[in-house]
Amino acid sequence: MPLSCPFVVPLCLLAGLSFAGMATAGISARLDALMQTDNRAFADQGQFEARGDMSYADAARKIRTGLSLALRRRDGVSEARLYQLYVEKGLSPGLLPEHRLVVGLGRFQRADGLGFYTLDGAQLRLRGPRLGAGIYAGRAGRIAGFRGLDAQTLYGADVRYALPAQPGLGPGTLRLGWQRLVDVRSVDRITAGWRTSPGEAALTTLLQGSYLPAQRRLENVQAVVAGNLSEQFLARLRFETYTPSQARLTFRQRFYAHYARKGQMTLSGEWHQRLRQGVSGQLCLRRVWREAPEGGYTDNGHGLSLEAGGRRPRGRTWSAQFDHLRLRDDQNTGLYFQLGAALSARRRGAVSGVAQFQQRRLIGANRVLGLEAQVEQAVRAGLYASAFVSFIHNSNLHDEYRAGVRLSYYLDDRGLAVLP
Repeated sequence: MPLSCPFVVPLCLLAGLSFAGMATAGISARLDALMQTDNRAFADQGQFEARGDMSYADAARKIRTGLSLALRRRDGVSEARLYQLYVEKGLSPGLLPEHRLVVGLGRFQRADGLGFYTLDGAQLRLRGPRLGAGIYAGRAGRIAGFRGLDAQTLYGADVRYALPAQPGLGPGTLRLGWQRLVDVRSVDRITAGWRTSPGEAALTTLLQGSYLPAQRRLENVQAVVAGNLSEQFLARLRFETYTPSQARLTFRQRFYAHYARKGQMTLSGEWHQRLRQGVSGQLCLRRVWREAPEGGYTDNGHGLSLEAGGRRPRGRTWSAQFDHLRLRDDQNTGLYFQLGAALSARRRGAVSGVAQFQQRRLIGANRVLGLEAQVEQAVRAGLYASAFVSFIHNSNLHDEYRAGVRLSYYLDDRGLAVLP
């Protein structure tokens, strides 16, 4: 879909929203125009990107619609992407007066154990005070930059049931689901989850994951137990397994997290403490097991993280983290910080920095110094302009940079209702 200028997307959407806003309420939208360049994703090229996200709800008619699209232009080539375009209608089933039935058609965005992807098809959801259920079917599509699916037929069903509070535990939710992915062959996946919220209890729990019957193995398992020892102390024990995705990483995640190429299991213990008013700290110890080439998991290494952060008067925030992770032949040790402040009544800014030492089996020793800064200005109600720049120096790799400007418009109807 070639277009001479990608900024036509927010301009057209803005005109349509302005006209619709004069006739009816219930519209919420965000329009972005972005111009950026870097030497990592775009190989020293600039990119223009325009994106629009809009939703409209009519509570009286029980109708909701959504639209998300983007246009990008780089190296003289325009690219169009439609991420979401759907319509939903709420119904009142006669046999279940306390429940609501929602029927949807179009392109939806979904996120689950399969990744983050689009689904072109239909979905049906039943909502009630205790019981919820849903079925969906369609063709799954990949979203650029994320692990996902492409040209696959997917259908499934899930059930959710609200659990009452139990002795020592607060109210919870039980989930059970099934998916079938059909391409050259069919792959079934069973998902289950159990979660409790604090309520009046000091203990919270989480257990969720999926099972592949054909391969007889678990995947994406996560188990968490957390307890408030007092008003100032929180302890958490976490176990999780995952196969890493290609999801985009934030500036911070690129340095303090270490991602495996294959499967990985992590056991971590966390201790959170409120040191004084407005200041908190965290200690995390973790053990890592990684999938071996010959199969199974082997003890691979350990890690330590110390973090502190706080909020000061006039909207100032700060955080700092020391992180050490040793995994066989790889080792990362670094210090990360972030400062944010309201520069004026209509302007705010933030600066982030990192100093890290990396020891990698493939690249050897690498010292990293990085800095990122961004500032946002409120032009008028709902309209914001921002600029950002980052530079990363590597002693044994190519330096990296990224810079850009963004114009964002928010049309936020505070009365926007979701389907009951």
